[in-house]
Amino acid sequence: MGLQNEVLCRLAARGSLFRVLFLSMIVMGLLIGAVFPFFVVALGLPSEMVFRPSFFGACVLAGLLVGEINYLLARFVLAIPLKNLAGMAERVASGDLKDGGDLFCSREL
Repeated sequence: MGLQNEVLCRLAARGSLFRVLFLSMIVMGLLIGAVFPFFVVALGLPSEMVFRPSFFGACVLAGLLVGEINYLLARFVLAIPLKNLAGMAERVASGDLKDGGDLFCSREL
């Protein structure tokens, strides 16, 4: 587990953590889209219909879109709290130890 944490810390320090997340989600979506037609054939649909370029391409495109949407969702959910956390860390590092509010949302909610 230590090596995994070290790799993630290095990626975050270089600012490429979201880039790696994007690429991994796109690759996973493409793989799922490419493998899905084989499962459809195993479920009983005729292979002549499933392996048409239009159906196969639609599956790969759907996988690509799912990967992109997952990335955007993860970025939306993680980016704001991470920016707030980085701001808090900078304030603490500069000696400002005042309570700056909650990490994830304002206290007025």
